[in-house]
Amino acid sequence: MPGDAVSYAKQQLQAIIEPYLSADKVRQVMDASDFADDAHAGVTRKSGEPYILHPIAVACLLAHMRLDADTLMSALLHDVIEDTPISKAQISERYNPTVAHLVDGVTKLTSSSDKHYNKAASFRKFLQATLQDPRVIIIKLADRYHNMTTLDALRPDKRNRIAQETFDIYVPMARLVGMNEMADWLENLCYQNLDLDMYASVQQTLERTKAERHQYQDLWQQRLQDMLQQQHIEGRIKKKNNNTELLRYFVKNELDLHQLTHSHAFEIIVHTIQDCDSFVQILTKHFSVIHYTDHIRKPLPGGNQGLFLRLQSDDTLLSLSIQTELMRKAARFGVVLGAAAPQACRSAIQASLHNLNDLIDDECAKTTFNDLLDYLHQEKIVAYTPHGHLHELPRGATAVDFAYAASTFLGDHTIGCKINGEPKPLSTPIINGQVVEIIKDMLATPNPDWLSFVNTQKARRAIQNVLKEQDYEEQILVGQQALNRALKMFHGSIKDLTEQDWQRLLIWRHLPNKNALFEQIAIGDLLPQLVANKLYNHLTATASESLITGTDGVDVKYANCCNPVFGDQITGHLTRRGLIVHRIQCSNLTQERQKHPENIMPLNWHSHNLEGVHFHAYLMIDELLDDEQTSQTIYHVRKSNAGVESVQHEHGKTYFNIVVTNRNHIAQIIRDLRMFLNFPRITRLHMPLATQQMTKLS
Repeated sequence: MPGDAVSYAKQQLQAIIEPYLSADKVRQVMDASDFADDAHAGVTRKSGEPYILHPIAVACLLAHMRLDADTLMSALLHDVIEDTPISKAQISERYNPTVAHLVDGVTKLTSSSDKHYNKAASFRKFLQATLQDPRVIIIKLADRYHNMTTLDALRPDKRNRIAQETFDIYVPMARLVGMNEMADWLENLCYQNLDLDMYASVQQTLERTKAERHQYQDLWQQRLQDMLQQQHIEGRIKKKNNNTELLRYFVKNELDLHQLTHSHAFEIIVHTIQDCDSFVQILTKHFSVIHYTDHIRKPLPGGNQGLFLRLQSDDTLLSLSIQTELMRKAARFGVVLGAAAPQACRSAIQASLHNLNDLIDDECAKTTFNDLLDYLHQEKIVAYTPHGHLHELPRGATAVDFAYAASTFLGDHTIGCKINGEPKPLSTPIINGQVVEIIKDMLATPNPDWLSFVNTQKARRAIQNVLKEQDYEEQILVGQQALNRALKMFHGSIKDLTEQDWQRLLIWRHLPNKNALFEQIAIGDLLPQLVANKLYNHLTATASESLITGTDGVDVKYANCCNPVFGDQITGHLTRRGLIVHRIQCSNLTQERQKHPENIMPLNWHSHNLEGVHFHAYLMIDELLDDEQTSQTIYHVRKSNAGVESVQHEHGKTYFNIVVTNRNHIAQIIRDLRMFLNFPRITRLHMPLATQQMTKLS
């Protein structure tokens, strides 16, 4: 009976909270469960069960984490404002303002007929509430987790939409606040719902090899424990369920099925940081180290600390984390621990929350939502002030970005920097863990040239705001100086420009006079490097060039060293031959970034690529396909509306040169081919192999 199920659920909740909450707090929580039960009376979920079972399940999940009574009451009431006539004021009066704030923070907005606006506005409101009280995000994540476990009752299209939203937003947000255990649970459920065929194939393989893998795990656990004892290090070895990690590597195409079944993970928990360091030294002497990162001194975003290794031994891949007990607990629960978390964990989470605050645009909810998505999927680094204050930045951020991350005031008055004690240009990209000292001058103002290399929206907006506030005469002067600096690259200056040159520039930008052009440069609406490129490169723009914002009429070429396609993260290299578009991590730009960072500029694609524009992509399959498999693979690629220009068989691998429309097109082709070929590893290469060895296809 439904009533029996609800009574049992309430009893379970009470049994969980009685050992750690006072009798008075237990009474308040159970009163909230009764109040929520009455509010949702007669309402059922898609599965047919009473609706109240959902908020009770969310509260039980949080109670297992030993959350306080206010959080549990808010979890029980989290849908009351949204789905019933009960108001925030009524909750505040019956319980307290804190509970009312937490419930309101997770309540969606439905004030507009525009669903996209409602979604964006709800996320902005959720962010604002989280910044006031991080318990809002804890409740929201628990709510989302329980919803993800009950998706079977929904239509496939809705199930897919919720899973994709969870993967895009809630999984990375959970990691940002250090709730990595919750993130793993959510991520696993996302794979299960987004790609059931692939998920089922992996699970079947793991189940089929379960006995053998357990046997190997026992042997490795004992071997690692023996090594601890031999070195007189007190600690324990714990087998780790790394199914989510294995799925992640598999979905990212970094493991094939054989490697998947020969990968094992262990947690090594010791007493001190010195013990962590000592054991790493022992491991590196006995095994081949594939990857090692020290995240004790350089915590991950979210505050996850530890020493992380991937080791190779014969046919076995070992993934090890070496942590103290407190580090391990903080890595699992993060913000849930509050003041009990290590200082490094708290600082990293605070830096993430600070960045989330910078994303909030009070005037446009959709801008906030789009900036949030971009931020969540950027690779991140952490850097420190000389006093040890931590700041989180996107990978590729410069010293100017760091200055603005510290404060807008510091950024506006920056004149120089030292990185790890050495003077460096302000355009220098920061590497994870570096110490950055910003040198300021109270009379200094932002330089418009900074806009060609800053990486964060906060820095860009702050610079543009100051530039727009300058006097008109000052803007004209600043614009002239910036254009002169850009023209130097071509051994030119403003004085060398003819009337014909000026006329061509004004027609290009649809401007009435030179001063209007200088003004656009000064306020950051036009990069002076693009003006110089337009003047000294006279080739006609092609259709593909208009794929990139701000480059209309500019000679644009795509780098052959990394072959970017629409949707890749890209950057521009200004040369005398024009603007060369590279993938953002192209190794060929490393030296140029160090020597001439002013020639590197951020680029963005337009929101939609043009019809009829195609790109080359190069795939390597880690198997030597026979003639029949090759023919079938070509058929599958062409069935995906892609072209196949050539195939090569070399060194036990098969290489394809294909023609695609965008990055998502490549991802879909790789997914389909992996499924068809029984999940070999397929890698997208930066460039093709020697073309003379390729088999051309008509």
